[in-house]
Amino acid sequence: MSELDFGIFKDFWNGHPNHLPLMGLNNDNNQPAEWNLNKSLERLDLICDNNDQELIINGIHKLLNNQDWRPHLVAILVSFKLTPTEQIKLIPELWTRLEKGSWISPQILSVLSIIDNEFELKAKEILNNGFKVNYSPMGMAEHHSARGPEGSKEASEKVTSSINSLLENQNDDFGWKGKLIKLIENKKFKTNTKHNTV
Repeated sequence: MSELDFGIFKDFWNGHPNHLPLMGLNNDNNQPAEWNLNKSLERLDLICDNNDQELIINGIHKLLNNQDWRPHLVAILVSFKLTPTEQIKLIPELWTRLEKGSWISPQILSVLSIIDNEFELKAKEILNNGFKVNYSPMGMAEHHSARGPEGSKEASEKVTSSINSLLENQNDDFGWKGKLIKLIENKKFKTNTKHNTV
């Protein structure tokens, strides 16, 4: 994916699927030596430690503006590298990304449940009024690669289902959100800010 314009994150992939370990946040002995969760997190740390916040923010926008779910995964983790003020500014863009569609909507919602103080209010509104993913036009094969096999209806249902799960299982240590919080608490993933949930 390095040929795409992702700003300072263009070299994150370096020929390896470095986004994949971020999907489950699992670190086990079965992962290849060349690419694994530790290496993916280290690459994010290295990129962010060697660039100023303006470049990091610019890179996040580029990642989120892409139709592909893989850059979205990188963007939501990098959001924890921002100062609280900049992180708050990013919240509307993450909700907009959900409306435009992303295969990793559960992970985006997990991050929003941590950084958005109004998450519970917005989540309950969605459960009461519904949610609609509005995909932009794209060829079938390209859609499948970038967005997964889901159509708009299934993607919308996935958002409401994920919200239900997050509201009902707020202390789930084994879900993606719980694993992320543990990585931050154990200083395996460096952040620029602290939250009540973390």
